Amino acid sequence: MRKVQFLAVFWTMLLAVPLTALALSITAYITENLTKISNAIARFSAETTAGGRGWVLEFAQRWPEVAGMVIGQLVILIILIVARQNHKAEENHKA
Repeated sequence: MRKVQFLAVFWTMLLAVPLTALALSITAYITENLTKISNAIARFSAETTAGGRGWVLEFAQRWPEVAGMVIGQLVILIILIVARQNHKAEENHKA
């Protein structure tokens, strides 16, 4: 039982220490560069919201990718549903 407790604490610390350091460094970076970040967001907003033309152009370029992802997810979902129905039919047939 001691080994399990040791491993739990060990892996928790192994994950917690570097991720805490990463979070602190990201927070410090954001604090130091907040004006640059906010200016970049404002500039991006100004460039893309002039009548929404920036978003329309981006969507026109990206819609095939989105459509492909949606169709792929639907195909996977249909395969999963059919496989489950076949499995249930086999179980009912055996009984």
